[in-house]
Amino acid sequence: MAKLRLIPQDERFFRLFEQAADIGVSGVEVLQRMLGDITLAEECREQIAEIEHAGDSVIHETMGKLNRTFITPLDPEDIRAIANDLDDIIDFTQAAAERVVLYNVAAPHLGAVELCTVLLQAAREVRAVVGLLGDLGGQRKEILRLCIEINRLENAGDRVYREALGNLFRAGDLLELMRWKEIFEQIEQAIDQCEDLADVIEGIVAKNA
Repeated sequence: MAKLRLIPQDERFFRLFEQAADIGVSGVEVLQRMLGDITLAEECREQIAEIEHAGDSVIHETMGKLNRTFITPLDPEDIRAIANDLDDIIDFTQAAAERVVLYNVAAPHLGAVELCTVLLQAAREVRAVVGLLGDLGGQRKEILRLCIEINRLENAGDRVYREALGNLFRAGDLLELMRWKEIFEQIEQAIDQCEDLADVIEGIVAKNA
């Protein structure tokens, strides 16, 4: 007997989600390389700009397809929310990279590296979970497990952010505090978008239970 599917299938939406998630992971990987070796800052900034442009193209294609499709595999507002969150992950990643160059950061900061590591883990979990959206019925438990892990990573990111910011305050260098605080905030915002996406997907699972 053929496996019952809970939603009408248009695999192109799911492929676009996967492409955007792949692009997001690529951008975070470059940011991590930048934060580990500041001498690569300009080179990495340019790479991330190209990656962000590719992400914009995928999101634009997704929205265009959404506007042209009468019957969609997920509720249109959920498709739009997923696409927006995927776009924001890339945008905040780029914003962090731009600030590293703009503020002429001279040396790596362990807190930023640790925070970006959390972001990379979250982005990879996002890629995994959007890859399962085409089979909500068969992959329900795994989807929910991944969403819980993304939420755990967001909490871990908050802890890393607070500790890194506290260390900067205690160091007493106001200029360094101002520079790194903004970079931390952009990375943290990217992690938050991963959590927002996980929340959207948990809602989709609930609606299709």
